Amino acid sequence: MKIDTYSPYQIQMPKTEPAEGISPVRRTDPKVIDKLGLDPKKNLESLKNVYSDKKLKQLGIIECQTCANRTYVDGSDDPGVSFKTPTQIDPEESASLVMAHELEHVSNEQADADKSGREVVSQSVQLHSAICPECGVAYIAGGVTKTVTRNKKEYGLSDELVKGLKVDNKV
Repeated sequence: MKIDTYSPYQIQMPKTEPAEGISPVRRTDPKVIDKLGLDPKKNLESLKNVYSDKKLKQLGIIECQTCANRTYVDGSDDPGVSFKTPTQIDPEESASLVMAHELEHVSNEQADADKSGREVVSQSVQLHSAICPECGVAYIAGGVTKTVTRNKKEYGLSDELVKGLKVDNKV
């Protein structure tokens, strides 16, 4: 079903590989600051002279209020899934946690179909990405799970239609 969050953006971010010899680093990783040889708390003013507030928020030196206050809430009527109460998620963890949540819906829909004598025709999960307007960090804003089921008897051919189509080969 759907996780409701407010997001003015709905774009897909391309996955990029880091340059050769550079390992990907989390934006809040203190090793980034250690490489610069600066203590951000002591040298915040000098960092502000070099970097914009947006860049400092991307690096995790200044807390982004929009990201800190973003909560995820499940808007579906499925009682057995996560995010029924507002939950804060780090932008870097949003993709895996939202996908795990949507897969809960997938498994619940499959179980409901089995209980009611139906079969799943198709299921799809769509994740919505966004970019924080304050710090510019990409995150997964929510997702939607779609399930199509049908009665198991709907697709079978009647016995009258298949008469004469079966061939027995006996030697």
